[in-house]
Amino acid sequence: MNSFFKTFFACLLAIFVSGIAFVILSFMMLAGLIATIGGIGSGSKSAGPVHPHTILRIDLAQPIVDKSKGSAIDLFDYNEFSFREQTTLYEAVALIGKAAEDPVIDGIYLNVPMAIPSSVSTLYELRQALAEFRESGKFVVSYADVYSQGGYYLASAGDKVYLNPQGGLAWQGLASNVIFYKGLLDKLGVQAELIRHGKFKGAGEPFIREQLSDENRLQMESMTRSVWDYLVSEIAESREIAADSLQSYASRLAVATPRDAVRLGFVDSLYYRDQMTDELARLSGQDSTGEPKILPLEDYKFASRRSAGRATMGNALATDEIALVYADGDIVDAGDRNKQIVGNALAETLAEIRKDDDVKAVVLRVNSPGGSALAAEIIWREVSLLQQAKPVIVSMGNYAASGGYYISCGAEYIVTAPTTLTGSIGVFGLTFNVGEGAREHLGLTADVVKTNPAADLGNMFRPLSPAERLYIQNGVDTVYARFVELVARGRNLTADSVDAMAGGRVWTGVQAMENGLADCTGTLRDAVRIAAEHAGLEPGDYAVRQYPEPETSSFASILGSLTGSAVAKITGGGMPPLGAEALRVREMVTDPGIKAQVPYRIEMQY
Repeated sequence: MNSFFKTFFACLLAIFVSGIAFVILSFMMLAGLIATIGGIGSGSKSAGPVHPHTILRIDLAQPIVDKSKGSAIDLFDYNEFSFREQTTLYEAVALIGKAAEDPVIDGIYLNVPMAIPSSVSTLYELRQALAEFRESGKFVVSYADVYSQGGYYLASAGDKVYLNPQGGLAWQGLASNVIFYKGLLDKLGVQAELIRHGKFKGAGEPFIREQLSDENRLQMESMTRSVWDYLVSEIAESREIAADSLQSYASRLAVATPRDAVRLGFVDSLYYRDQMTDELARLSGQDSTGEPKILPLEDYKFASRRSAGRATMGNALATDEIALVYADGDIVDAGDRNKQIVGNALAETLAEIRKDDDVKAVVLRVNSPGGSALAAEIIWREVSLLQQAKPVIVSMGNYAASGGYYISCGAEYIVTAPTTLTGSIGVFGLTFNVGEGAREHLGLTADVVKTNPAADLGNMFRPLSPAERLYIQNGVDTVYARFVELVARGRNLTADSVDAMAGGRVWTGVQAMENGLADCTGTLRDAVRIAAEHAGLEPGDYAVRQYPEPETSSFASILGSLTGSAVAKITGGGMPPLGAEALRVREMVTDPGIKAQVPYRIEMQY
């Protein structure tokens, strides 16, 4: 018996010691991993001095986003064991502005890929920044193997446009595509019931129709034409080509070869990449055998931080602040605040800013197709209270539609990009009945015991009763009336005039300015300037503080990101990613409710 206890306790001690050793070893490995990652994050970038006659290169293959997405761990590529670069629009515009005044920067070189992972409204903001940069007397040139229409729109703002002799330039006009799911639902035996207010509220149509309704077709044609006409007018002015000629070239598919692009005035010269390198050397004062000093925008960002902190739109040392608050993503009642607009979380941020005496004005950057009507109302309330304390200026990104406009309409002033999709003042509810399909295809049936007729409202195994449908319709109508009331109050319009332009109709930024839903077209930088003017602040007398602050790849940020969800990503756990469109459809099916949202994205092929 004694030998048994000796053996037992010896084994128990061995297990205890090995457990402690495993924990210590795991901690050391984790610390080593974090240190290695931190070294990669801080040491992989050229942060040394920028030499004279440097050309700043903007590689448009790297996405430029409104708000930094996720945490430092989210930005880590575990296959490459390095951080994915993510430059925000704020950073890009500020760096371009800094480069204009930097004596060692001679010009900007745009490297334009075939496909650009940035929205057309982002390209508009970059184009305006490049135009301001050229006012300094420095050059802007671009090169591409193939120019998309969006890439060419941006490149046309420069002094010279160069193209690969065997490349191409797309010029055929814009198109907007919507995928419809009714045929699929019919095959699956699923019936969708759409309850909406507003004949233009195309929300939910993909689930009940096989093609666009007349009203939806009308608004999409109007939006697409408005964006296209704006792009054509800007290119016509920059390249000194008549707008009518540009329209004709698109209709006739006249730009069939690179030589056509030169002959018609789209492109200045046809160069191979080695010839483009020689041209950049010449532009920066090097001889034909010299190599141009090319500095990527990402490296310039790190060099700027090392020498003078972050590049900003204001004076980082000033005590008075303008708060730049991001409202980016779908509006939800609960979710990931890094990737969505969580109603109560954003409202809490706005309330803190309202009480901060150092903040003299607020720029609310809205880039959202909407979502939960309740969450939008919660945010609107805080915007309204904030507006009573200090100026609130809205800057609209690619989307500020439906719920995105709901949270915007209470601001003192609205600045929109010409290509922003906004308005969509309408509300809808969507439910699904899967009973027939579940029975026929899966053999699933459901039964219920209830105390009242509508106790199981939302049961996806049966259709809505007439009373339930009326109940939801009343809720939709109530939210719509509230929406119209807030827009009328915020924009100093009558309820009847708002209702006439509402009905769920989506407008571009140019159209919104014409019908009173916005005050002017402009950029994020313009919105900051207007906020300063409304607060009585002189240029250079204020700092711009972002909410949330951009994520960095420092040791502390990585350590702070190691939550359970982040560990799941490191170890490969969690659900595999779904396609963006499939994810949106899943969310619509599983979370119907009453929404102020554009449930499908209007993706323009540019």
